[in-house]
Amino acid sequence: MSSGFSNVIERHRKYRGWSIAELARRSNLAQPEVSRLVNDVRTPTLRHVQGLAEALSATTKKQPEGPESYDEWVALLVDLGQEARRSARAARKAS
Repeated sequence: MSSGFSNVIERHRKYRGWSIAELARRSNLAQPEVSRLVNDVRTPTLRHVQGLAEALSATTKKQPEGPESYDEWVALLVDLGQEARRSARAARKAS
């Protein structure tokens, strides 16, 4: 099951017509890192959140319902990242 974090990143990436490699470049992150984040293989760190927020807030093509400013992106992604970490922890305990 995908996390809210990966769903938001993927939705906004696809809306902009970016590949994972392009999102990684714009985020100043390695492409494998971004791939692991959108595939829920890795939970996001603050560095990931900051890079993704920078890329997604800097573009002129914004979705009507999405955050606009860097600060709004950081707030949203931090919340979703914390939720993803809680879910990953719960899944590890259950197995």
